[in-house]
Amino acid sequence: MVIEIAFVIMVALAVALVFWMMLRNSSLRIMTQYAKLAERFQIELTQPASQLAGFNRPEPFVHGTYRGREMSISVPGKGLQNTRQIETSLKVEVREKGFSFQMTGAGILGSLRQRDSGEKQRWNSGDEAFDLAVNVRTSDGERLLSVLDAKQREQIIAFLKATKGTIFMREGILGFAKLGLISNDNDRELFENITEFLCQFAERIEN
Repeated sequence: MVIEIAFVIMVALAVALVFWMMLRNSSLRIMTQYAKLAERFQIELTQPASQLAGFNRPEPFVHGTYRGREMSISVPGKGLQNTRQIETSLKVEVREKGFSFQMTGAGILGSLRQRDSGEKQRWNSGDEAFDLAVNVRTSDGERLLSVLDAKQREQIIAFLKATKGTIFMREGILGFAKLGLISNDNDRELFENITEFLCQFAERIEN
């Protein structure tokens, strides 16, 4: 009996050790990508301390000023909308607070991600390709049309198709959010590209 109990304890410890190592390696991969983001944008990297002997490892985040405006890339919280889904969010400052919109991919999944658009009706730009590909809700359709040129519409279509993410603006924040963590070079490069796009878009909105 004693031998059986000892064996069960040893198996449990071995499983816990394997799980701990998986968490550690995953955390190190994510930390490496955030370190590269901090270096790329010359902003601050923060790594919260691990908890519960390393079994709880909060995600790192970057924040600071880039191209003259505040920005951050972070994981707001685990368990998005009371689920197990994890979302990474990029936010840049816009000196305009009276204008809002949210863009997702067209279709059922895109409509489900329009969770923050309130009662706003779907907006059409008049660009058939864009309207077929993107679900847009906005507080001011004329204003949005004035700041969206053909090149930006193409970029938005490409970003949303590739990521199934959301582009949004509200209360002076222009942002992008997608499910998942930044754990490899492709994810990081995507966020680098979208950061540049959002900064350029912010300049058009402010002008």
